[in-house]
Amino acid sequence: MRDVSVHALGRRMGIYVATRTSNPTQTELLGYGAEIILGSVFKVSLLFLIAAFLGIVIEVSVLLLVTGLLRTLSGGAHCSAYYRCLIISVIILNVLGYTLNAVFFYLHRLPIVVFIVILALSLYIYWRHAPQASLNKPLKSKSMEVKFRQLTLITGILLSVVALIVGPGNSISWIIAIGLLWQAFTLTPVAHGFINRLDNLLNPNRKGGEA
Repeated sequence: MRDVSVHALGRRMGIYVATRTSNPTQTELLGYGAEIILGSVFKVSLLFLIAAFLGIVIEVSVLLLVTGLLRTLSGGAHCSAYYRCLIISVIILNVLGYTLNAVFFYLHRLPIVVFIVILALSLYIYWRHAPQASLNKPLKSKSMEVKFRQLTLITGILLSVVALIVGPGNSISWIIAIGLLWQAFTLTPVAHGFINRLDNLLNPNRKGGEA
């Protein structure tokens, strides 16, 4: 199984490119880059294949855009391996998308204050908990931490403004709001415990995921 893993394929691509460019010292770097690209392509392909089957491509597209953008800036709970991250993220995004599609009829009838509270709560969590770097890629300085917190808040505010302008009567606004809230949730201690338990469930021989 390791011979056909994303890691193995990425490494082979790195070796091939490094050989073709006569730069063998870059094998590890090129392999890592190829691994990220292959993993992303596979993840997105699987995500949208399921979304298309469920008829929620728009919902999943917006969720992926919102959570992906903010996760790049804010970080969040991680799994201990690529495949577990793949399974969990694909399931969660499709479940969120399907649920939003199914309950929008009720959501857009809620008082606008509920919508505003969701946005405000999300921004508060970003301010309180972001950013969170992974253990293998820690932030190098306090100034960098401040910078990523600011970028996270600016991005969250801009997305909140877009959601408010479009209005809670439009499903896109609710998708943005729930995307903001979900990514904010992944920064909390509760989310770290939740992801850790899912990680263990998918790999009972390990003691847990990255927190």
